[in-house]
Amino acid sequence: MPQSTAEVLILTINALGAGILLFVAGVVQKIMDDMDELAFKRFLNSLGHAAMTNAFAVTIATLPIIAGALYFVAYGFNHWWFTAGFVAWIIGSSITKIGNMPVYKWIADPKNSDPEELRKQRRRLSVANNWRAWMTLASVILMACQFSVFDVTIVAVASAAIAPLLLWLARKYVPG
Repeated sequence: MPQSTAEVLILTINALGAGILLFVAGVVQKIMDDMDELAFKRFLNSLGHAAMTNAFAVTIATLPIIAGALYFVAYGFNHWWFTAGFVAWIIGSSITKIGNMPVYKWIADPKNSDPEELRKQRRRLSVANNWRAWMTLASVILMACQFSVFDVTIVAVASAAIAPLLLWLARKYVPG
């Protein structure tokens, strides 16, 4: 497989992951913030279980590390933008282990139901989710820099052109 094809595939998987993470950090987190503490605890336990058993979510979360390892074995580290993007992805993924996993573990414990501590854990989760989402988006941008400025510009302009239409459709069909 040509190196550029491998980079496009890894970038695509990474972009999907960034989209999921930005959705969680921006949309799901707002829903969790509006919940009372015990509802938040039930929801987060359900969300964690659903995420860990969903094949698509698990694949999108773990495939980049496997693909990245194979990529670097096959092609080395000579594409610096791509390598920098992968390092940013690793940092973002590490944030989950450092920030999110202790929160999920603490909340999963049935003995832990103190409302004040649940509020603290929710804030901690929000910070970690935002950091991971933005680090993953940064990794996508860095990886995209590996390609020509013209190609990246076309994608950025096309995305910017499509976004207002999608927002209009969302507002038209979603009450609120």
